[in-house]
Amino acid sequence: MPDREDQGSVNRYRIETIVEDNTLHYFTPQVLDVMLVNNLVVRFKRSSGWVTVGVDPIRTKNRREPSHPYSGHERRSNHWRRKSSLEES
Repeated sequence: MPDREDQGSVNRYRIETIVEDNTLHYFTPQVLDVMLVNNLVVRFKRSSGWVTVGVDPIRTKNRREPSHPYSGHERRSNHWRRKSSLEES
């Protein structure tokens, strides 16, 4: 039987979460994201403390997507696009 120290390492990559039926679960960040999008989470624990969904600010989008996409003028160079178009011709 694993000792308490081993159990702590298992939960190191999981987030304490309270779901709609007020039961406590440990989810990976990816599963927590899905649970949040589907409105199944009541609270979850951050390193700074408990977060209450609907009260405290949270991210609900995929972490790899920008939360506020840039809507201004595109300033990055299109040089690589033009070059690859010329190479294909």
